[in-house]
Amino acid sequence: MSEDTAFTSVLEETAKGAFYLFSGGFVATALSALCGIIIARLLGPEDYGAYSLAFTIPFFLTVFTGFGVNSALTRYISSLYRGGRSSRIASIIRIGMVFTLLESIVVYLVGLLFIDWLSTWLINRPELSNPTLYLLPVVVFQAIVNASIGALLGFNDAKRVTYVSIIQQVFRLALAPLLIIAGFGLIGALIGNTIAYALAIIPALIYLYHYYALVRDDDNVESGRLLLIQMITYGAPLYVSSVVSSLVDTYRNALLSRIADDYVIGSFNAAFRFVTLITIIMVPISTMLFPAFSRLSNSRAELGKLFTISVKYSSLVVVPAAVLCIVMPREIVAVLLGREYLALTPHYFALISLNYLYVAVGYMVLGSFFSGVGDTRVNLESTVVYAVVFAGLAVALSGLIGVDGLAYSIVLANGASTIYSLVVARRKHGVSLDYYSTLGVLGAAVSSAIPAYILSVSIQVVGVLPNLLKIVIGGLAYLLIYATLLPKLGVVNRGDLNFIVNAFSKIKPLKPLILLIAKYEEKLIKS
Repeated sequence: MSEDTAFTSVLEETAKGAFYLFSGGFVATALSALCGIIIARLLGPEDYGAYSLAFTIPFFLTVFTGFGVNSALTRYISSLYRGGRSSRIASIIRIGMVFTLLESIVVYLVGLLFIDWLSTWLINRPELSNPTLYLLPVVVFQAIVNASIGALLGFNDAKRVTYVSIIQQVFRLALAPLLIIAGFGLIGALIGNTIAYALAIIPALIYLYHYYALVRDDDNVESGRLLLIQMITYGAPLYVSSVVSSLVDTYRNALLSRIADDYVIGSFNAAFRFVTLITIIMVPISTMLFPAFSRLSNSRAELGKLFTISVKYSSLVVVPAAVLCIVMPREIVAVLLGREYLALTPHYFALISLNYLYVAVGYMVLGSFFSGVGDTRVNLESTVVYAVVFAGLAVALSGLIGVDGLAYSIVLANGASTIYSLVVARRKHGVSLDYYSTLGVLGAAVSSAIPAYILSVSIQVVGVLPNLLKIVIGGLAYLLIYATLLPKLGVVNRGDLNFIVNAFSKIKPLKPLILLIAKYEEKLIKS
């Protein structure tokens, strides 16, 4: 297979996998968001603040599981399976899953032992120690699911990864609100989540066993200790990076609990949670880029080409979504969460959305790039940069301007981390951005938002349907202007259109929409 053919094949597989992750992820995230919205409405801002704080401890402990084995499973299985060398895969799966199970149980027991201390020092809410006990088993359940997903991604099976997520969210949506309505309140919401995480293990292991059975006969049994050391050595920087990220998140929540009451915390965390709806677009692309960069890691030229393309095309989609969240936060919050959250949440929602503008300079791609080429140490260094900048700014800014200071600290720290990774990527691996496209996308996205912003500030309405209508009208006007400006500014050309059509034309559900957009863009290019 020629290099061009191999590169094209990788792009097509990445596009196809990203579509499946996007469509499945859209459903899963929509279900998760719907569940969150219902829970937020049923509990109210104050109890929802307690609900969101209760997750801090199990999610903090979850970071101490795996030691990067999830990422190692993806990288090694992807490399071996695509290279036709399946003799080590069964051993890799077996060792990785057993280690994950045993180690996560140890972490759970440690959390159980120190639950009172963690509730006091991490979230400043000792009264939440007993409710959090109901959520603590998630530490084990999520570790097993994450390891299974890591292995499935190594086999490039995006479909089954999305099925696991959807099944988990269906159970969350069915159980958590039901238990609240049944009179169990906050405890019911937490128990519903725990059961949903447990049930997600079943499909995850069934899907993984399908592949394990295929490669088991070729198994060349290796020393479990040596294989585990190899996997942990690769994953260690990613693991430490996730630990640092968790510590920063815990530090943020601890600081938040000391400068704000539960109402403000609920408003801030609601904004923080629901602005991540943008990740419906981001996660599928970045997830599929990890194995794609792994398969091209031996070709510096192809890596650079894939990096530049990935940043440009991810920016075309994510940046306008972020800008729309910034200019119409009140309408979005009104539709998602209701009138109770309109006092503070829209402001925080707009501030946190600023983070996603960094996608234009590689924010979404850089982590997958370094993991794919095996240079995971840079991911750790980038996370440390984020942690240091955030820790320094958060205390100072929150002391000056309160919770707004935390939001600004997050945005500035993400900017510093992204710039650091970009500089290292260029210096060590020779990759670069298409700077004209970056500026063009940002310019088109901001310019197109003017009508939507005028609509948002000039007409104030009450109720879900009127606000939804404003979003639809403003969003359609925004997208039409944006799509028109891209070719006029030279950001999108015929080469881009040919690439997009070729990459997505084999995905039947997307083909009509892609061809329609391409036809419109083609007419603008010719005019």
